[in-house]
Amino acid sequence: MFAADWLLNAAIMMIERTHRVENLETDELAAMLAGAAPPLLFDIRNAEEYEKSRIATAVRLDPDTGPDDFAARYAALVTGLDLVFYCSIGQRSTELLERVQSACGKAGAKSCRNLRGGIFRWYNEGKPVVDASGMTDDIHGYDSIWAVMVERRR
Repeated sequence: MFAADWLLNAAIMMIERTHRVENLETDELAAMLAGAAPPLLFDIRNAEEYEKSRIATAVRLDPDTGPDDFAARYAALVTGLDLVFYCSIGQRSTELLERVQSACGKAGAKSCRNLRGGIFRWYNEGKPVVDASGMTDDIHGYDSIWAVMVERRR
């Protein structure tokens, strides 16, 4: 769908103009997940979005998490790991990453990156998403405006 891709790309450009975090392309993440040392994924969406579908192995992290809460809960887990944060398109995940990036570095994370285009880009490219039962072709559109950026699978 041309419109979905165009709108998603426009949203990504707006996010990247206002947030200065390192981004990771979906193909890079797919290769990392298939590798010997997969990254720790953080899904920065609400519980309803996460339950509908997510990238396998992702840990849900509340979008309002602050650096102290992040450090208290995850500092011991992130040491020596690559961390990848994502949400629907990248807005909430870049905001959270900006807040917790210093805490990640202090905890010894190898890298901290945002998934460029979020789960929408991942899904639109045909990459797998899961729910509690396993593989699914469903995804949460966030709201009626953002949902137009999703290319529904048939």
